[in-house]
Amino acid sequence: MKLLIIDPNVSLSSPSMKGVVRSFPALRRAGFEIELWCWHCDDGITADRVVRLPRLGAMRILYTHAFGCWARLWSWWRFSVRKDPRPDVVYTVAWYLPLCDVCHVHFSPWDWERRQRELGAHALRDWIERLSNALGLWTANRFLRRTGAKRIFCVSDAVAADVGACAPELKSRIGVLPNCYDPLRFNSEARSRWRAPTRARLSFADSDRVFLFVSTGHYRRKGFLLAIRAVEMVRRRHPSARLLVVGGGEGRRKELRDQLDSLHPGWRDFVTFTGDVPDVEKYFAAADALLFPSYSEAFALVEVEADACGLPLFLTRHHGSEMILQDGVNGRIIDFDAGRIAAVLAEFLSGEWKPSTAVPTRAPDSETYARRLVGELLAAAPRPSPGATAKPRALMTPA
Repeated sequence: MKLLIIDPNVSLSSPSMKGVVRSFPALRRAGFEIELWCWHCDDGITADRVVRLPRLGAMRILYTHAFGCWARLWSWWRFSVRKDPRPDVVYTVAWYLPLCDVCHVHFSPWDWERRQRELGAHALRDWIERLSNALGLWTANRFLRRTGAKRIFCVSDAVAADVGACAPELKSRIGVLPNCYDPLRFNSEARSRWRAPTRARLSFADSDRVFLFVSTGHYRRKGFLLAIRAVEMVRRRHPSARLLVVGGGEGRRKELRDQLDSLHPGWRDFVTFTGDVPDVEKYFAAADALLFPSYSEAFALVEVEADACGLPLFLTRHHGSEMILQDGVNGRIIDFDAGRIAAVLAEFLSGEWKPSTAVPTRAPDSETYARRLVGELLAAAPRPSPGATAKPRALMTPA
């Protein structure tokens, strides 16, 4: 059987793709030949065929929209013009191709649109984000009107509810398959092993109480400035509080530092940037809690990984948190207000509130994820009647 996987970034660094990439051996054992349509594919990832679609520049904000246009054009050329045989299963990791067999939804543009209206637009970057998400909304709605997908998987219950509300006629096809995590890297033993050496390397004192914020981008959406303000405020009563910011390229970090120089001149006293790191679990070990006041998520893998390491979670109510956080047990729900966040953090720092038992997460490990993915893709494969000859069918008609 031939399996076509469509995503711009086939990489273990991509939260939406790492589980899929780790499932490749299981997919092959199930009899799938794997073809990839992508822009980037990590070295060492083996597939039977890799098609790198054309790309013009870095794209940035329009990254996924441009890739989706190329994917639709390429499918039209391959399957409508050249009449190449259609793969047995077409699996798209977003809204890239409406006439797929399986779609995996990793973001809710409906939720982010609601949050953007609440936040308002105060700079050019904000207006660009509004435009990008407007395109995302149009693409998602168009996809759901046209799709022939047999299954639409969402990474959280809340995202599934958004998709179901937009397309109630598709509710019977909607399921939930969260992103997976690696329990060998993210666990309490790893935290104990790496805590002291990592804190020493970062120049943290034993008395420092370190809150972790992890992101490779989308800092406004993920509440970065809200986290900065909250830690700055709680330091008035608890000066040992620090913020450890993991992820992000040098260019974006320079922009953030310049912004902080303007808004929070004393930020260097309590904020540490690491940039992108290959061993993020060591930085989880150095922290005392995860602070993630994001305005909009789908299913934040960083929250699952932090919970697996035994870190208390301080999370706003965003999509996916309902599957990870039990308020007052493994963490606390926080508001979209720096002062109220600081008050909750102060209860933790003073010992007034302490986390108790861990809460079982809905996130699967890599093996469980692979079994589920293989099963669903096999179920989506066509089953021609005995003696019947399957006719190639087009994936797309011209837009």
